[in-house]
Amino acid sequence: MLSALPDERLVFVDLETAGGEPWRPIIQLAAIAVTSDLRELETYEAKLRFDEKYADPRSLKGGRYCRETWRHDAKPAAVVNEEFAALLRRHATVDQIARSGEVYQVAQLVAHNAAYDAAFLDVWFTRCERFLPASPRVLCTMQRAIWLFHEDKRLTPPADFKLQTLCEYFGVGLRPEDAHDALVDVRATAELYRSMALLQDQASSSSSSASSSSTSAAIDSK
Repeated sequence: MLSALPDERLVFVDLETAGGEPWRPIIQLAAIAVTSDLRELETYEAKLRFDEKYADPRSLKGGRYCRETWRHDAKPAAVVNEEFAALLRRHATVDQIARSGEVYQVAQLVAHNAAYDAAFLDVWFTRCERFLPASPRVLCTMQRAIWLFHEDKRLTPPADFKLQTLCEYFGVGLRPEDAHDALVDVRATAELYRSMALLQDQASSSSSSASSSSTSAAIDSK
């Protein structure tokens, strides 16, 4: 359901990586910070410089990597790390308790197949010797979809729960030829989240209306 709490924020994130293992380089990062009602507050995208000797060549060939584009546009990974950390701090609304008992705030990340992105972010921030100012519990739109289809038996589950498949199911614009660009994918993830939230809100409203009608009918029959 869409939250009504004005101080809650979410930061959707998507990574493009040079391989499937978390020690591989992150080559592109995009993030969108939104309010509790999913109004966009800030967008960030950056390509990262990396050493191709640490990349899986198959991954680079299968993605949207272009050596010339990266040579022209990419920033040092440490700079992107600092900029991304600053964005997270700007949108930190989740309370955490330090060992000292002091309360501090971190950002709430959302990603599709969140376990994948979370693993890369953890390794990256450790390598940069920087604290990741985000909750360790990353919300996952893939897991949300799995639960949605499990709980709402009116819905026919899709063939799989990939981002592309779910976007097609919910009418979110994500063309196959545009996929695997971090900014395109993170926008699609945010729209997918919105579509599922609205569907749940509508289902809750219908359920409440049906319950009210049943109660009224029962009272009238007495």
